[in-house]
Amino acid sequence: MDAAIISLGHLALSGGVGNLILTCSTGDRVVSSMTESGGAAKRVRSMSGRSPAFLHCDIRLPRKLLDLMAAGESWKVRAQPGDRMSEIQSENNPARAAAPGPITPSTSLEIQVRGEGFDGYVVIDTLVEGTSAGGMRITDDLPLDEVRELAGEMSLKYALFHLPRGGAKSGLRMSSELDREQRMQALEEFGRRLKPVIDHGIYYPGMDMNCGPDELRAIYRGAGIELGAVTDTSRYTALTVYHALRATADALQISGRPVVLAIEGFGSVARHLAARLDPQEFRIRSIATIEGAVRGREAFLPAHLVAAREAHGDSLVDHLDGERTDRQGVLTDDVDILLPSSRIWAIDVQTAAALQAKAVVPIANAPYVEGTVAVLAARGITCLPGYLSNCGGVLASSLADQGIDDPQIEELFAAHYRTIVDGILSVAGKDGRTPVEVSESLARLHMPARAIPRDRSLLQRMWERFGASRRPAAMKSSAARDRFVHDCNRVQAEIVTMGGQG
Repeated sequence: MDAAIISLGHLALSGGVGNLILTCSTGDRVVSSMTESGGAAKRVRSMSGRSPAFLHCDIRLPRKLLDLMAAGESWKVRAQPGDRMSEIQSENNPARAAAPGPITPSTSLEIQVRGEGFDGYVVIDTLVEGTSAGGMRITDDLPLDEVRELAGEMSLKYALFHLPRGGAKSGLRMSSELDREQRMQALEEFGRRLKPVIDHGIYYPGMDMNCGPDELRAIYRGAGIELGAVTDTSRYTALTVYHALRATADALQISGRPVVLAIEGFGSVARHLAARLDPQEFRIRSIATIEGAVRGREAFLPAHLVAAREAHGDSLVDHLDGERTDRQGVLTDDVDILLPSSRIWAIDVQTAAALQAKAVVPIANAPYVEGTVAVLAARGITCLPGYLSNCGGVLASSLADQGIDDPQIEELFAAHYRTIVDGILSVAGKDGRTPVEVSESLARLHMPARAIPRDRSLLQRMWERFGASRRPAAMKSSAARDRFVHDCNRVQAEIVTMGGQG
């Protein structure tokens, strides 16, 4: 039981009544699951004075997850192809399931939390070194599939850049009728229910759509943690989108005029991006927000949109000189580069067939519906994955959190991140693959190894637990800088190797 990874051989569930949904599946086909008649989840009980319920199976999970099995939440443990479920049994109501065939070692967890005015989800797609991270998304119409898709994108993002954490995402479907006080109470309640997960370092929430510093503080406050200063990740996201945009514009070889853009979702990241754009090099033809969409009679100057956003928020579309359009009109506008920046799956197959842009540089994660990338590629439209172009939200912000100042961060990303994007575009151009395919191939090179815990000595574990956090600030920032350069150099070497193989 002292191992970092254990087999759930005879696990007693203790401490009250809890819901546990345990499912083993291959693809979309459920191989075995623990259910009551009618398909509802079996309620596993462990109450004082009664025999505890036991699970007998060989799905391997980090040891610290054991403490969460009595948390009283509804869990799904989905064993992706690789694990073997030999038997599921409750002592009070035995139920057996046949073992599926051998598959890949990957386990994902889904937690659902329901409270007054909200439904909450956490999807942990991968665990690396027993931990995962990803932003919290808040909307009034959030489906679980969206959270799942985003968690998978986070796994690819962290794997591509060798970050030592797994991919996860959380989301709240929250009533729009809640006032600010009720909203903050709901967020605190969500954090309180997630306290075991956060305390054990299994999942760390971050900022995402409609979850800014105040919302994030409320979640952590509910978990018993008072956050200090919260880094504005949106401006760091804009940093890498900017370099990806410039790299793509250079690859398109547009000269003699500004590159014309359309931005579907002109929010915080897009505002920071527009503030970086030189009007001699870039103009913005059309934008959309939740309040509507507008196409300029002439392309907008970036600085003009920044000022309008700061003055009017999402309703800036009502204050711009142009013709009103809709979100679809922005997506299919006659521009050089489209930047989708709202929800996932912004570009479906029909939209891809109507797209007039020469390239897509996403601000948002998971912008492509399945099959869309192939349609775009067949039409000669360059498409980057969101987790490549928007990675600054985790990469650059983590450097800032380690004490590296903005001028150094700007220098590092101009030198190293831009080279990675250039390399991916180059390999894609040479071997006929899309940048989406090249990026995913690079990320998946490391997926099997990332699922295996490191064999660390006692001295290493003691240093990580007690020594690393006590280093002087200058030493921390220097180590973070060196690690960033080292990891970027690894990615660049992998790109060179992939290009040579192509």
